[in-house]
Amino acid sequence: MIDLVLVVCLSAAPIECRRERLPFEGQIFACAIHGQQVAAEWVQNHPKWRVAGWTCGPAETAI
Repeated sequence: MIDLVLVVCLSAAPIECRRERLPFEGQIFACAIHGQQVAAEWVQNHPKWRVAGWTCGPAETAI
């Protein structure tokens, strides 16, 4: 499983940032190609935030 990992910051307080992990169905190559589009959709649903960066990586597993 792959996660799209977004680094998002509050628009009103740019130094207040956090990571958002979004499950991504498919291979890491597809995540790399379509990640920007998924990030843009996330921002549309979270207008107080802006994406400062993103990457694709292995999904975190709960123990």
